[in-house]
Amino acid sequence: MIVTREWLQEWIDIKDVSTQDLISIFNSIGLEVAEYKKIEIPQNVVVGKVVSCQKHPNADKLNLCEVDVGNEKLQIVCGAKNVVHAEYVAVAKIDAVLPDDFHIKPAKLRGVESFGMICSASELGLPKFEEGIMIFDHSIGTLEIGKELREYPLLNDEIIEIELTANRGDCLSILGIARELSVVLGRSIKEVNYQKPDQMQIGIGRIAQFQPESDIESNVAYKAFTLETQKNPLLIRYRSALAGEIFDNFADTLGFYITHATGVITRLYGLHFFTDSDGYTIRIRQDENGYDAVYGMKKGSIIGVIQFDEAKPAQNDSTYILETSFIDPDSISKKMYEHPIKSDWVYYRSSRGSDPRLGIGLEYAKKCINEYYENPQFYAGRHEAEKEIVKEALKIPFEQLNQIIGQEIEKNKIVDILKNLGFEIISVSEDSLIVKPPIFRHDIANIQDIAEEIVRIYGIDRITSQPLYFVEQNRITKAYQKYKAKKSLRERAVAQGYIETISYIFANKEELEAYGFVTVQKNFDLINPITNEMNTLRTSLVPNLLGQLQNNIKNGYKRVKLFEIGTIFDQTREEHEEFVLVFSGQKEPESVVNHGKAPMVDFPAFLNELSAIIGDFDVCEGDVRHKLIHPYQVAKIIKNNECVGQAYKLHLEVQKELDIPTTYIAQIDFDKLSMSYPKAKPYSIYQRSLKDLSIVVDRSLPYENIKKVLEKNLPQEVRNFYPVDIYEDKSLGDKKSVTIRFSIQSFEKTLTEEEISKILENILQILQEELGATLR
Repeated sequence: MIVTREWLQEWIDIKDVSTQDLISIFNSIGLEVAEYKKIEIPQNVVVGKVVSCQKHPNADKLNLCEVDVGNEKLQIVCGAKNVVHAEYVAVAKIDAVLPDDFHIKPAKLRGVESFGMICSASELGLPKFEEGIMIFDHSIGTLEIGKELREYPLLNDEIIEIELTANRGDCLSILGIARELSVVLGRSIKEVNYQKPDQMQIGIGRIAQFQPESDIESNVAYKAFTLETQKNPLLIRYRSALAGEIFDNFADTLGFYITHATGVITRLYGLHFFTDSDGYTIRIRQDENGYDAVYGMKKGSIIGVIQFDEAKPAQNDSTYILETSFIDPDSISKKMYEHPIKSDWVYYRSSRGSDPRLGIGLEYAKKCINEYYENPQFYAGRHEAEKEIVKEALKIPFEQLNQIIGQEIEKNKIVDILKNLGFEIISVSEDSLIVKPPIFRHDIANIQDIAEEIVRIYGIDRITSQPLYFVEQNRITKAYQKYKAKKSLRERAVAQGYIETISYIFANKEELEAYGFVTVQKNFDLINPITNEMNTLRTSLVPNLLGQLQNNIKNGYKRVKLFEIGTIFDQTREEHEEFVLVFSGQKEPESVVNHGKAPMVDFPAFLNELSAIIGDFDVCEGDVRHKLIHPYQVAKIIKNNECVGQAYKLHLEVQKELDIPTTYIAQIDFDKLSMSYPKAKPYSIYQRSLKDLSIVVDRSLPYENIKKVLEKNLPQEVRNFYPVDIYEDKSLGDKKSVTIRFSIQSFEKTLTEEEISKILENILQILQEELGATLR
């Protein structure tokens, strides 16, 4: 980013601040100065006025000029073509020494004497921003014939080049740099407050309609004006060249100048480009790649990216459309990554974050055009399509902020710095503050960014050095525990004869829907799937495992045991981990014991193996969540009073469709499996007694209800209980007999038979009161 001292002066008063101090300030607040240069036009180079210009008598390409330099008129031979249109020019008088040690002396050119030289910009050590000699106008100040050019501050400027990080788009303008200086110097910015009214009472809507579509992301604003000529003033061309951009057309130069000054993206169009059957219409809509584009007779520009030559003012244009625009830097960068296209100088700024305050750009442009151009006429009003830009409020705890900074800074100082940087202070409490970043700061997202701002302005040299403090962190992290749990599950599954599989995270959406699984919502789904069969993200591991099971059965295997631990996705693409076991075919290998006719796997055998892998669990009636589940053989897996998954038999219709034998599946939510380690606890040294209690209850009453009642009301001497028998026959009618075995033990003494009997009586009474149970 290139700034000049005089250009900065337009936005902030720095007359009493030396350039060296400016450089030091920039470096101290993180705006690293890469290069400094002072422009000094040589002595004895003055403003001259061309009194007359005629052809050289002895040369076709030379002109003989009479030039007034104040105290005398000089005869000077000049070869520049544009001297015939010149009035005020730079004249190097006799004895002037130009760059590269070029001495001006009297000379005779083709037989005619010449006393001095009319200079071009490059001959004076300035950027070559135009062909031929440099022609002055009043944009650089009042022109006085004979006045030394080194006395014009706007020409003898000081250039400072600043290296910016990619996130500081707010500093890609003179206004942005001045804003940073204002915070450090405690001085106000000279805001654009141009009060001159528009010259025309006719509004812009009378000459051009405006039709933006509702789905555009950009903010845009337009004004219309007329000019008699398309010549940019010297100051605008000169400063644009100092800033590193030299254009060959009027529109790009003016647009760049306003953009570089204000940070607001600015472009110019010729009114003729918007010609249509109804007159002139400015249309904005998204193009085929999703970019916001401006249309006239054809696509004229892509907002924030490029303007096409057809939309730029033609030589015969006299009415112009001035555009200021803004588009979110993240949005335009993402689009450019997805659909790369050619760009011009604007994209560098829009992708880093331009200033969204479009009014500043329009007012500054109006000020420049009215001050520097001949007889401009602005139409009243403006067209605009602007959406409110709302920054998210950030809550900043002072303690955390000071920890990041490494030193405690006074609350009032923190608030003052943020206020001066343009932050909106919503509230301040004893322990925190809530702030909103200014809309032109696209790099502020969290407390770390706020801390960086405080340190920049407060001064990193004022932060006291602290010794580096090393603390060994606990390595038993959640990630490590998760890894250990997976490793343990794998080892135990393999020990039970299961083989681990690994499958793609992609799945066939139509297959998932056919089986009744939820699928990823359309707006979160894959945009460009690798194949039609893998056109979505999997929401379960089961279909993939069934595919692998089917392949193994086709290859002649009669007994297949598979498992997988992998990532699945929900409807909004949130990630979860699932553990799935599949057991299909024979319960045991064929052997002499079973005479080569091994039975098929059954539900109890499958649940026993599952228990050996994930540990003890309870079961209760399950849910038919999808079409793979057998409606009469499904059970919820309960661990630590929480449902962690389901075990079920594969539905017979699906089994037949896939042509596979009897199959059982367990779907476990891995994230819900306990990763806790066994904990030691005291045990009783007194005798334990096992007692059975047979009760008669309603046939429809599930054991789970009996278990809940017992767990809620058991005496402390009962260490454990479990069912050992369920009996039904005609003599019991609509009842059934349930036998429950109780483990009874005291920590204090050996219980007598009488005490044990009393405990059982209490248990029976509880069951009678809660469930209507009777002793068998």
